Amino acid sequence: MTQDVQFERVFADFNLEPFCGIFSQIQWRTVATFVEIAFVLFVAVTAITGNAIAAPDAKVLLKTKACGSCHIIPGVEGAYGKVGPTLKGLRERVRIVDGTMENNTKNLKAWLKNPKSIKSGTLMPNMGLTDDEIEIVIEYLNML
Repeated sequence: MTQDVQFERVFADFNLEPFCGIFSQIQWRTVATFVEIAFVLFVAVTAITGNAIAAPDAKVLLKTKACGSCHIIPGVEGAYGKVGPTLKGLRERVRIVDGTMENNTKNLKAWLKNPKSIKSGTLMPNMGLTDDEIEIVIEYLNML
């Protein structure tokens, strides 16, 4: 509710009086509506993609560790592997590791720290990620 009020206040202050001679009031309302829509779309797109784009550390880390050799990872250059599952939409999955684990941060951390301790026959290697690196990777993957 507060955000709606603030949003309306911003556009209530959008003064069109200096331009009233150019267009009719109805035309200005239409223009103002389009400006509002464009602003809302801009904010929405920034919120959705901005975080993933603003994660250069994660992208460099995923590329350096060659995760893209096995996985498709949106936003990581050359990450088109087909051995492991795509990491796109990982946060939306209910289960991970071939359905053996609930998809949550704790389980994902354990998996990335030492995959073979979770599933002995996995092809996923231990990449030697530190706890901080695991946090960075999980944060990035949750944005995809």
